[in-house]
Amino acid sequence: MKSIAVILVDWNGVEVTRECLRSLKNINTTGLDKVQVIVVDNGSDISVEDSIREEFGDVVYLRSPINRGFAGGNNIGIRYALEQQFSYTLLLNNDTTVDKDFLLPLIHVLEENEKVAAVQPKIYFAHDKNLLWNAGTKFDVVFGTASTRGYKKIDQGQFDNIASMPWLTGCCMLIKNDVLQQYVPSLLNETYKTYFEDVEFSFRLRKAGFELMYVPSSKIWHIAGYSAERNEGKEGKMFPEIVYLHTRNKILIARDYSVPLFRPIAISWQYIYCLLLLMHFAIKGRWKKYNKIIQAMKDGWRSEPC
Repeated sequence: MKSIAVILVDWNGVEVTRECLRSLKNINTTGLDKVQVIVVDNGSDISVEDSIREEFGDVVYLRSPINRGFAGGNNIGIRYALEQQFSYTLLLNNDTTVDKDFLLPLIHVLEENEKVAAVQPKIYFAHDKNLLWNAGTKFDVVFGTASTRGYKKIDQGQFDNIASMPWLTGCCMLIKNDVLQQYVPSLLNETYKTYFEDVEFSFRLRKAGFELMYVPSSKIWHIAGYSAERNEGKEGKMFPEIVYLHTRNKILIARDYSVPLFRPIAISWQYIYCLLLLMHFAIKGRWKKYNKIIQAMKDGWRSEPC
């Protein structure tokens, strides 16, 4: 039985969740037994289910009383998918829309390759249908930094080859559930909360002996930065926290997953970058962000290994 659980995590973003769900209604599901969309309300101020159930009555709604971050919110949905014995779990950002044929190429690659644990599509910016947001990924083993291919480049077919990747983006990642049940000791790492949790999760899949693949024939569109922009608008209270998480988690990735031979270089580079950020925020007088960088530098060093 081919069954897919599609997980959307929503925190005060019902307007984009609605558009994502509308695009999912039109997808090609030929040969699939079941595609179940699961919306995780990650502590929204107003109930997501109450807002959209009338239009989307076939969706499963799960709710957390608090915002548990991207990792914690998705883990609620993943655990449900495992309990209900779905074959695959699709992590999908709620601020995306999908091509009607995006799902089948991803499933095909997973079914044809026993050693492939997860796959991702080609992802474009929503505001420009041909402008790439993510056409695969990179990881610098010397400096311990994760980045993406094709960012802000016009798609001219230069990233049209299916390829193995060092990590996959949680914006859209289709995962074999039997791999999660048998080989991965935990789900998304909730220590990370938000940012780079997909990188860390990917590295654990690879450590278990699996490959990760980029599938360019699958396409979606992403409103990049949607959550961060809304957070910054709430009296400026959340944006310093985003600075903290992004900085600390970059340090954690470099510390725990760079090549051991180059690890001193990778960690040193992260702290040099932090010092540059401190100088920038001090000059600008952005002391809340300055203090968050200080906190991230401390926590990135003393946090328990992931």
